[in-house]
Amino acid sequence: MAITAELLSDAISELLEQDLARPWEFEGQSGYRLIPQEAEHVAEMLNWAQAHTCSVAIAYVDACRMDVPVWLDLSGLNQVRQYPEEDFIIEVETGLTFGELEKSLARNWQTFPLSYAAETTIADILAEDRPALETGLRGAFRDYVLKTEIATPDGQLTISGADVVKNVTGYDLAKLYVGGQHAFGVVTSVTLKLMALPQAWRHWCFPASSLQTACIITERLLASSMPLSMCEIFQSDTHWMVFTEFCGDDWLMVETQATLTGSPSAHNTWGDPQSAAPLRLTEDEGLAMRNELQRWPLNTTRLEVALPLSQWNAFSILVSKQTSLEQLRLQIRPAAGLVYVSAPMFPSSALRYLQKEALALDGFAQILQISNTDAIILSEAEALLTDFNLPEDFEVRRLLNGLKKGYDPYGVLHTPRLPL
Repeated sequence: MAITAELLSDAISELLEQDLARPWEFEGQSGYRLIPQEAEHVAEMLNWAQAHTCSVAIAYVDACRMDVPVWLDLSGLNQVRQYPEEDFIIEVETGLTFGELEKSLARNWQTFPLSYAAETTIADILAEDRPALETGLRGAFRDYVLKTEIATPDGQLTISGADVVKNVTGYDLAKLYVGGQHAFGVVTSVTLKLMALPQAWRHWCFPASSLQTACIITERLLASSMPLSMCEIFQSDTHWMVFTEFCGDDWLMVETQATLTGSPSAHNTWGDPQSAAPLRLTEDEGLAMRNELQRWPLNTTRLEVALPLSQWNAFSILVSKQTSLEQLRLQIRPAAGLVYVSAPMFPSSALRYLQKEALALDGFAQILQISNTDAIILSEAEALLTDFNLPEDFEVRRLLNGLKKGYDPYGVLHTPRLPL
C-alpha cells in the first residue's frame, strides 16, 4: 500500500487536532510521529492507518527509511500497570525502558532474569526477542512472557495469556508476538516473570591472546561449579577478552574469588599464560562494560550467527582470510552459541559469505539490523532480509505469510526486518 505525502497531510489532521500526532523532522526528511498515551490510542491509530491506506513503523530505524515516514512512538506508554510483588510478576506498558523497569523492581529486591541496555524499550526487546548476555544460561525473553495485550490493525485490543505461571487454556498466542517484529499487531503491555535480586555480584575480565584461548577459558568457566550468570567474548582493540558475571550469596562470591585467584596455579588454570592475570572489576566498571556490550548502535549493520562452540575457531579463521571484512567485529555469547558480527559497512557479498560459512559449520545467520547507509547503498536490502530472516522451509514461510494476511491484510504494519 502507498500514500502520498499530500494525502497523508490531509488524513492526519484529525490526529493533529487531538494532539496524538506531530510533524517529525529528521535527516532532512519530513514525516509524522504518532504519540499514543494509552493502549486504546494505539488501536485507534492502527484503525485510522488502515482506513487511509497508510503504513506505520514502530521501530525508529524502520520509520527513517519509509518513503512517507509515519512513526508510531510508544514512549508515552511507560507505566507499570500491576505489580503484585509477592507473586514475582509485573505488568508493564511496552514503551517503558528497561532501566525504569529495573528501578521499579529493585525497590522490592527483585529483578528481571535477563538484562539489557537501560535505554532499550520493552517494545524493542519483545519485538525482536532480543538475546541478552544471560540468554545461554537463563533462556530467552519469550520464556518469561506470561500475557500480552495487543492492538490489531482493525482497531481491536486483544489479550493473550494469563497472569499466572502455570496456565493451560489453549494455544499460547502470546508467543506469536514475541520476536514477531510487530508484524501481526502492536504489543501495548506485557506481563513478565521475575526473580529475586541476587545478594551480591562480581564482574571479572579474562584477557586472552587469541580467540582460541578465549574459547578454552570459556569452556573451563562453563564446566566449573561457580555461580556464573553471564559470559561474553569480545575484541578489545587487538586483544580478546572474556567478560563474566557471577552472582549469589556473599559467601559464594568469596569462594569464587578464591577459586579464580587463590592458588599459584590459578592464573594458568583460568587465564592465559601469555596475557595478564584475570582482573576483578569494580562495580561501576563492571556495570559500565555490561551496558556497553548490551547496547546496539543504531547506524550499524549487525548480523547474528548461531554456531556450536566447537566451530567458533574455524569460523573466525575463515572470516579472517576475507580482506573485505577487515572492519568486522565479533561478540560471542558462549552459553547460547551465538556470535554477533558488527561492522559500519557491509557489502552484500560479505553477508552472503558469512551466511554460507555458518551453514557449512552447522549454524545459521540472521540480520538483526541494516544501517541507514547500507540500506541506501544495497538495492537488494529487502532481498537480503528475505533470504536471511525468513525460514527456508516453503510451508513455514507460507504459514507466516498467511498469518500476516490474516492479521494485517492491508499492510498497515511496516516491518522490513521480517519482510512478509
